[in-house]
Amino acid sequence: HSRGIGTTLLVRESSYWNSVLPSEESQMVTEVIREQGIDLRLSTELAEIVDDGHGQACAIIDSKGERSEVGFVGLCAGVAPNVAFLEGSGIAVGRGVRVDSQLRTNTPDVFAVGDCAEICAPGQEHGRVTAVWYTSRMMGETVAENLLGGTREYDPGIWFNSAKFLDLEYQVYGEIAAEAVPGDAEVTPSLFWMAEDRRHSVRIAHNDGAVIGFNLMGIRYRHQVCEAWIREQRSVEYVLRNLRKAHFDPELFRRWDDDIKNALEVQL
Repeated sequence: HSRGIGTTLLVRESSYWNSVLPSEESQMVTEVIREQGIDLRLSTELAEIVDDGHGQACAIIDSKGERSEVGFVGLCAGVAPNVAFLEGSGIAVGRGVRVDSQLRTNTPDVFAVGDCAEICAPGQEHGRVTAVWYTSRMMGETVAENLLGGTREYDPGIWFNSAKFLDLEYQVYGEIAAEAVPGDAEVTPSLFWMAEDRRHSVRIAHNDGAVIGFNLMGIRYRHQVCEAWIREQRSVEYVLRNLRKAHFDPELFRRWDDDIKNALEVQL
């Protein structure tokens, strides 16, 4: 919500970004948001929108009981499949429309794709819903083949995504765990480097010495190179020796390869 140039952002979790990012990167995003003059408030959420008596929002009250005067209110509720209209149809739904590995529902000749589809393994109570464009495209290709009598299995390949938090670019390839839950013994090991400016970082996750994921903040790596290293189960040592092959930042940008390599080798 905003009045003039002031903006306030309410986040329900103590640090929402920790649900999608490891803790160091989460803190970086928090700092970037606040540097832009946004009043980021954690561990709270919208409880009430106050009407000025003329049908316009004039204030909000959060879950802590704090009131803030506003000029307008913007709501972001995330992405959730709209499946309520299918209740009673016989088509199985959970979080989304439940489908198998060929994207078939439990009803003959009915398929589901995109961010309404919940892909479930046999006997699995809860499946996964993926709300990104490139997986929807791949699902469409799979269903097209199966509609013509094929038996193609949906294979999303190695996960990737890229986005921006204001001016901070973010990329992820492969498997990167978010912040570990206290007491969780199964924490994916990773090597982590952050520049002194706290606006550039690299995290390399690995399993038994083989690289399984990259998380990049403020630095771009080549998608094809990272995907090949993950698919080929390259060792962490191999990746560090060949970091320059992955670097994708344009000319005249600072190259961080030596800083990253030297810092991460110490963590092996």
